[in-house]
Amino acid sequence: MKEPSLAYRWNIMMLLAASQAIAYIDRVNLSVAGPEELVKGQGYTPTELGFLLSVFNWAFTGSLLLAGPFADWARPRLSFPLGVGVWSLATALCSVTTAFAPLAVFRAFVGFGESTMIPSGARVIRETFDVKRRALVVGTFFAGNKVGLTLGIPLSAVLLHNWGWSAVFYITGGLGLVWLVWWLSVYRAPPEDVEKPAVAADAIRWRHLLRYRTTWGVMLGQAGYLYIYYVFATWLPGYLTLERNMSVLNTGIVGMLPFLIGTAAVVFGGWAADRMIQSGWRVTVVRKGFAVGGLLGATVFTIAGAYAADTVTAVALLTLSVASVSLSTASVNSMPIDVAPPHIVSSLTSLQNFGGNVGGSFAPIVTGALVTATGDFTAPLLVAAGVALVFGCGSYGFIVGNLDRALDKGDLLPEARVVKGKPATA
Repeated sequence: MKEPSLAYRWNIMMLLAASQAIAYIDRVNLSVAGPEELVKGQGYTPTELGFLLSVFNWAFTGSLLLAGPFADWARPRLSFPLGVGVWSLATALCSVTTAFAPLAVFRAFVGFGESTMIPSGARVIRETFDVKRRALVVGTFFAGNKVGLTLGIPLSAVLLHNWGWSAVFYITGGLGLVWLVWWLSVYRAPPEDVEKPAVAADAIRWRHLLRYRTTWGVMLGQAGYLYIYYVFATWLPGYLTLERNMSVLNTGIVGMLPFLIGTAAVVFGGWAADRMIQSGWRVTVVRKGFAVGGLLGATVFTIAGAYAADTVTAVALLTLSVASVSLSTASVNSMPIDVAPPHIVSSLTSLQNFGGNVGGSFAPIVTGALVTATGDFTAPLLVAAGVALVFGCGSYGFIVGNLDRALDKGDLLPEARVVKGKPATA
């Protein structure tokens, strides 16, 4: 197959990043509007708001088990725009009510739609970019969620302050329509024979993936990674409003800073990983080094931030924590793309994120419950640090196997050992 043009690759990379940005704008809008409108304005408890924030994650997590196989079967041409359309419509529908039950239903459909994004994006990356360019693209893809938080927090704050609850949701929900037009005008699916796996890899099916230690390693590791990240993504605006007594507009400005810096950290982590692999470093060393190092740093900074007395110091330390998590993002999310045969890339990616979201989906409601019980955010931040250390560092460091090793030695088959139509030689 002829290599895609540079212009096409850039368009795909920007489409991937834009999908994450829009998805996270549509996630964080409730995190911004909820504390002011629901908790302060309508008497919701932090636990009830935490439940509404977690409903999205529960629906997203459960749907991932189907989203990966669906994306492998239907291919991204269908699965990607279908998901964006569903979650954008559900977001817009949140504008019509502040009642608990319908909000919970609409947020569940946001999660259902967004579940196709990462598995579909992983398959697009596999079909468009080779392994030496991959981490930067994966990093850019996931940097989109930091961009979404960076833009979404102040955007939702301004919309809420000036035009109220409804404007927050119908305007953010409308962003997906722009993406759909762009996607349909740019994306070109590769011929089916290009994606046929090697003979050795062809025997692997979705149901076989749980036999491998690396599958369990990336699932458990993602639980640690996403738990601490979701604490910041869902509760940082609430932390600034409820713990530090900031106004809505100040929360919008200050709340975007950690994710702005995190965006740069994600892209840098991907670029640095690619450069190291291109210069001869082993994939295993690079991926595990960034994964464990980033999550270890996040653990230390979060613990320090939990005990910081003044607002400036606390925000600075939590910003460093988000940046450290972000350094690991490209490598963490490259692992399934590196090791899975082409025909089940989306399936392994969905399993990784299913495991991650089983852990991460509890972050909003556990945080809300602990705030309700203790009256501040110290305990929730310490729990987040502990989960990142035990599940994140522990699993990526010790359970994930040798990413350079072939299937016949007990692990998943790296792309470098697959040749179209036949097994590659060692």
